Amino acid sequence: MNADSENPRSADELEGLRTQVESVERKLAGEFQVGPRILVAAIAVVAVIGSLALPHTGSVTGIEIITGDPRVAGSSLVIVSKVFVWLEVVFGVFASGAALLTRRWVLSVIAGAGSGVAVVFGLLSVWSRQTNGLHGEPPSGAGIGLYLGWLAMIVLAVVWIKTIWARSPFQLAAEQERRDAAQEWEDFARSNRIGNGVPRAQRPTDES
Repeated sequence: MNADSENPRSADELEGLRTQVESVERKLAGEFQVGPRILVAAIAVVAVIGSLALPHTGSVTGIEIITGDPRVAGSSLVIVSKVFVWLEVVFGVFASGAALLTRRWVLSVIAGAGSGVAVVFGLLSVWSRQTNGLHGEPPSGAGIGLYLGWLAMIVLAVVWIKTIWARSPFQLAAEQERRDAAQEWEDFARSNRIGNGVPRAQRPTDES
């Protein structure tokens, strides 16, 4: 077997290796690193779940707000309180839980954005529980579940924002590494006349 017949096989091996490296780098670029703040996020998710079982106003719990319990109608809950509970469930439990389990950077962005919105609605919910109702009803006060849920969403928002901010430079570095690897492969292919390189001149012995 001459050297010319070995080149295609070597090229295939190098191409396969390059593909594997790109696949691994692409996977790493789409994930965030596990660190101490992720443990804090996991605790915050558990706190959000626990807050739903505690009173948000009076004796009405977050679970009763979600399930539409008849007692909710008589609790003078404003719309911001109901929206906050749903934001807790969607972004504090499901989105954050999915991000923790999969470590996907995209899910952390979704969880962070939703948690930030939930913090605003949590503030409005607490404020609405401290003011008189539309018809002069005395304030019923914010329950421990509302305070706990609001605090947990603040923690989640901070954790995910820090995770997103720390992840961006790493993604850029991974993209640069892939570009460098692709350039190296093109230089190698060009120098060894692999693929679409300039065809090799025919030897006199090939003209028969």
